[in-house]
This record gives sequence, structure tokens and C-alpha cells, in this order.
Amino acid sequence: MKPRQWILLTTLVICLSVVVGAAALQEQPQADENWQTIVIGKDRLVSVEALSEMAEASAGANPMARVQPQATSGQTAQSATPPPRPSAALKSEVAIRQPIVSHKDPRHVFAAIAVDPIRNELVVGDENNFTIVVYDRTTDTPPTAAFSEPKRVIGGDNTFLEYLCGVYVDPASGDIYGINNDTLNWMTVWGREANGNLEPKRKLATPHTTVRMAVDEEEQEIFFTVQDDHAVSVFAKMAVDNEVPLRLIQGPDTQLADPHGIALDSNTGLIYVSNWGTVADRYYDEETTRDAYGQYPRYGKANWPTGRSANIPGSGRNGPASVTVYRKDAQGNVAPSQVISGSNTLLNWPTDVAVHSERGEVFVANDTGHTVTVYSADADGNAAPIRVLQGPNSLIKNPVGVSLDLENDELWVANLGSHSATVYDITADGDATPKRVIRSGPADSSGPLFANVHTLAFDTRRGELLTAN
Repeated sequence: MKPRQWILLTTLVICLSVVVGAAALQEQPQADENWQTIVIGKDRLVSVEALSEMAEASAGANPMARVQPQATSGQTAQSATPPPRPSAALKSEVAIRQPIVSHKDPRHVFAAIAVDPIRNELVVGDENNFTIVVYDRTTDTPPTAAFSEPKRVIGGDNTFLEYLCGVYVDPASGDIYGINNDTLNWMTVWGREANGNLEPKRKLATPHTTVRMAVDEEEQEIFFTVQDDHAVSVFAKMAVDNEVPLRLIQGPDTQLADPHGIALDSNTGLIYVSNWGTVADRYYDEETTRDAYGQYPRYGKANWPTGRSANIPGSGRNGPASVTVYRKDAQGNVAPSQVISGSNTLLNWPTDVAVHSERGEVFVANDTGHTVTVYSADADGNAAPIRVLQGPNSLIKNPVGVSLDLENDELWVANLGSHSATVYDITADGDATPKRVIRSGPADSSGPLFANVHTLAFDTRRGELLTAN
């Protein structure tokens, strides 16, 4: 190792010692001299990059000099002050500044789907415009039409709707349920005639990054997948406000890994969960483990998922996509009874799942695979699908939602990449043409796939804007 690299490595060791020592001082009483080694996850030094000659010379023998504020003319480093905060006038000017250009999809983007055969309606969740959109089930948008008009649209500041990623229709009442994946941690419930910018009839606080839901009407329970916490939370169906879950499935034995879709087989009492495969290990002992803010990562709520603040640093990894299966009354760190995973399964970002109890089949929407794969309900291991719906005639593009119409033997698919919902015979296979298409944009429109954009980067070489969704 070169001398310059030794300097940087020594600096890292010194800084780490300071952090560990400070943490130990906070955790140990002053009178306790039996100090213990603190293990900080699986962090390790994986590479060293040498500092420039100028940086080394300016730092001298003091490694911390690199982070000291630079003195201005006539000042010493000790007397240097930060620049003044922006004035109120400048803030006001920036607040009304108009963008040079805006990249926005004005259309409804179908991120979730539920069919209501009793009332002949299709309910979709629009993650792009924060709305719930209701269409007539029999709508078939002509190829030359720009789009089809919905019957009703629920959206606006009063609705508690954002990043809408899950919808459900109560078969008895026709009430519509919607859940948000980010920013607003609420499940909202609406009467079947709800329309416009109105408050929900009731709402329930849900764990952050809740994705999809399944309802057990017999037991009056509702199941939520929780993406970041690798968990399934089970609430009373009629729970409101800050009521806590009835049960929780979470822990390393569950093999839950970035779960998204969830479906209940009412005949067998099993729940099927589709997983993207991204996961990290966590500290699950809420009695002794606190997060960086001194809070217990379950926030003092019974059966609440242990939050991502309890992640073990360095343990994150990308595993294979999967569908994991559990008894509907499962609780805690329970192993799945079946795991569909492997190269033969063709699972590829499996974002939603539906179960046909009578046929004994499981339908999975694979976002980046542009497929809907169908498996036997008792499939296990590296099982190949019994049918695969895909191809240019199928119009399937970035499918993120599936819903089964058992009254009319139809399969509905929500296509995030083409502003469309497509419907097929329940046995459709291969490059099957849809029976009907409902579009919110022109037939040749390709969605920009904006979905909860987090970060931006600009590629100066290619002149391209990159977005992380």
C-alpha cells in the first residue's frame, strides 16, 4: 500500500474510533469501566482511493484539517462564519420561478386494478395523478380514439390520496378501498358513488410503503404487503385511524423480500405474496435496539413491522424474485409452505398476483418481463408457468396489476407502460389479442414510466435525463 493510501486508511480508522467511542459514551454509565466492543453491522473497508498531492499537503499532519471551514481574507479558520441565509425577498422570488421545461405525463397511469362485476365497473389506481378512476367494465376504446372518458374520478387535496398503488372493491357494499405506497401512509375508503375532491368516509393509518391488499371477507380481515419492511400486516377490515394490526408476518424465515402483490385463496386459506427479491437483514429485538433517533423501530405499536431504521448496515442484497405462500392465520417469523422461485419461473419484478380458487391457478404480473405468468396453485420450487401471456398482439407492457372477473371468466391487466387496461379470456395464452381495451391515452402513446421519481441525473455525453423510480 502506498504512503498516501496509508494516510487515508489511518484517517478512516481515527474517524471510526471517534464514532464508536461517542456511541459507547452515550450507552454506558460514566461509572462503568467495563466497556464492550460495539459491532456495527457488516461494514468493512472495500477500497482505498489516494488523495491528491495538494489535498495531502493542505491537510498536513492533522487529518481533520480537511473538514475545517476555510478562512476568508482577513479571517482565521476559527473566526470564519457561514454565509448568510437567503433573504425573504429571494425566497419569494425562487418560489414563483417557472421551470424552463417540464416533463410530466398528464394522463391517468394505471398502477392498480380491481374489477367489480356486480356493478359492471372497473376501478384503477392512478399513481401518476394521485387519483382513483372508475370506468364502465364493458368500455372498449376504439383504436382511433384518444382515450375513454371515465365515469368518476376521485382526487384532490381532500382525498388523502397519493402514489396510489392498491385498490379493492367491497363485493357487498361497493365501497372502494385505496392505499398509498409513499408520502401519505393511509388506506382510504369511499362510497361507490364517490366523485371529485372529497374526504374519505374513513381511513386507516398503515405502515410506510404499503403496496397491495387482499381481503378475507369471511373473517373480516385485510392483508397488506409492506415493501420496505419485508412484511405482511393484517388488520381488522373495519379498522380506522390508528388502530394497530391484528397480526404480523415478518422475519428472516419468512423469505419475504420487497413484497408487492398479495392474494387470498378462499378455498384453501392460503395467501400468495409476490416478491421482487431485494432485502436487508434487521435487528428485530425491539426491547433493546433503537434506531439512529433513539426510537424503537416498531414505534411503540403492537404487531407493527420493525422499520428500516433497524437495518443491519452492509447486509442489503438482491435475491431472486419469488412467490411465497403462507396460511392466512400465520403470524411472526414463519417459513412459507411453498416458494415459487428460479430461472424456470420467468418471474421478473412480479408486482401483482391473483388467485383463481376454482381453477387452482395463480396469475402474476411481471413488470419488467412484460408478461403475465400462470402457475398451478400447488407449484413449488423452480416451477415453470403453465401459461405465459405476452407479445405485441397482447398489448401487455409493464404490467403491474392483475384482477380476475370470476362472473365473466375474464382476466384484467393494468399496463403501466401504455396507459391501458386490457382484458382477456381467463385461459388466454401466448400472444393473445385482448377482448377489450380501456385507454387513458392514444393507442400509440408510450408512457414515460414516471412512478414516484426519487432522484435525477443528467448524462452530459448523451444529453439524456435519468430518473430513478
